[in-house]
Amino acid sequence: MIRVLPGNIANLIAAGEVVGRPASVVKELMENSIDAGATTVSVSILDAGRTLIQVIDDGCGMSAEDASLCFERHATSKIAEAADLEKILTYGFRGEALASIAAVAQVTLKTRRDEDQTGVQIEVADSRILSSKPVAAPHGCNISVSNLFYNVPARRKFLKSDAAEMRHIEQEFIRVAASHPDRAFSLKHNGRDLYSIRPATSLKQRISDLCGRDLANELVEVSNTTDIVKISGFIGSPLDARKTPGSQYFFINGRYFRSPFLHKAVCKPYEKLIREGYVPSYFIFLECDPTTVDVNIHPQKTEVKFTEEHIIFEILTACVREALGRGAFGPGIDFESGEVLDFPVMDHSAGTVGSQGGAQAGYGGGSGYIRPPKMDYSPLFDQFERQQHAEGLFPDSTEQGNVRYTTPSRSYGPPLEEEEASGANVLVLEGKVILAPVREGLAVIDIKKAQEAILYHKYFEFLSQEHFISQRSLYPQQVALRSDIYSIVLEHIESISQLGFDIRDFGDNTIIVYAVPDGFPADEEALKEVMDNLAASLDRELDGDRIKSYASTLAASATKRLSHNLNAVQARMIADQVLVLRATYGPDLATRCISIISTEELEKKV
Repeated sequence: MIRVLPGNIANLIAAGEVVGRPASVVKELMENSIDAGATTVSVSILDAGRTLIQVIDDGCGMSAEDASLCFERHATSKIAEAADLEKILTYGFRGEALASIAAVAQVTLKTRRDEDQTGVQIEVADSRILSSKPVAAPHGCNISVSNLFYNVPARRKFLKSDAAEMRHIEQEFIRVAASHPDRAFSLKHNGRDLYSIRPATSLKQRISDLCGRDLANELVEVSNTTDIVKISGFIGSPLDARKTPGSQYFFINGRYFRSPFLHKAVCKPYEKLIREGYVPSYFIFLECDPTTVDVNIHPQKTEVKFTEEHIIFEILTACVREALGRGAFGPGIDFESGEVLDFPVMDHSAGTVGSQGGAQAGYGGGSGYIRPPKMDYSPLFDQFERQQHAEGLFPDSTEQGNVRYTTPSRSYGPPLEEEEASGANVLVLEGKVILAPVREGLAVIDIKKAQEAILYHKYFEFLSQEHFISQRSLYPQQVALRSDIYSIVLEHIESISQLGFDIRDFGDNTIIVYAVPDGFPADEEALKEVMDNLAASLDRELDGDRIKSYASTLAASATKRLSHNLNAVQARMIADQVLVLRATYGPDLATRCISIISTEELEKKV
């Protein structure tokens, strides 16, 4: 039997397409505020949107009649005839948005037009208007969405954690705020300010407000105008490419959209500039005739269809390649940031201090500045090593000046042959390679790759045994993260603690690190990089491949910050560790960090 569904059930079905999660509600309400001409939009969230989503704007407001009518299905002020669908420039044009929200939540709307003396308050639940009364209200609109999915418990049960849902809400907030730099926006969660953004004088300033000054300072402008499309915006430096997607934004006529096809157009010029698996940042705005683009092919309006998509692909690729060609990727001064840089004053009366402690000629004939002393350290050095490790690879301790080095423990493989004992002399060449005699001849060891290999196997062993050793920092380190990375880190803070980190939330997209894995540098740049890299895979289970990935990420991030200028004791220590790894895991390790020159080859060169 065929029957016409009641209105409330039809609205529930429509809500399944329009309202997927709290972020969907934020998107629809913010877009309605923009269409109403608001110059200030304030968003307040409780419990990641489960308890409350409130959006307040200073737009044109609605009359009492329109306020009641806006909750009806297919009610909209933005489309009057079929031809209007071909030239849509507004955002919240879908007529079922408010009706769908009211079907799965309790909604309170307060609104007033500027020309009215009083406003109106309407309460809606289960697609029914419960009350409507005049109230005193500022001009604009104040809409509160409470207890989302209260009448659809299955949908509410499948919501993610608060951190995950807030990450999606922040993404929707950034997408709307980035496309309207001339307006003010704010976002609060549980009473805490996450964003408070004043109108910006430029798109770059708005990007800096939303995504951080570090990212904004690395952006390169893109601009091109053709008969088909006008392209403007910014792309990120290849040096700023990240493993974790999060700062990739396309906008068509001011509306955010996703396009894997055009994403390839942007990434194509980066192919030989960034590592595989890394994604560049971009904020690209396209403007074209509304009749050449269909923005209504997706229920949530996040995908569009261009009539000349392949031509736009080629134009966009050429535009990005041109911008990369003229862009300079070194650090620069951002004059829009308003910061005053404190340049040091050179003391021309003093000479520079050389690496051996003696005075050297300064810059430009006797002038210069005092160079701070450089400190080298080994991540494998353990000053608390006990005497029971005396049977290790070299004597218990070595005196060098006033420093006493204690034998490190051996964790890998069988004993080396006597000829490969670390008592043999090693030679360090320009801080890049170690030359060490071995049974077969001469081992040429790449210092950086060797350090990474040692740390990789160390971290892999810790992860496999589910027992990570941490080292606590004397002074906890504050680390400022990108907003999307910050949300992911908080969402998976327990998983990160299993890797040997002890981190706490500090607010304002900042974490405090109290402890790091053994051997990992505790400086801000290394911690920022490892959090960015870990965020790409933190949402997966810790299986064998994940263990390898985590160990590789930690080792690579740590090695970048380690000193490669080794003294004799440190070089012997690195050589011993790598030779033990080679004895344990076979000659495959040689292809990564060791090359063996045989005795016969050496004799031929003499």
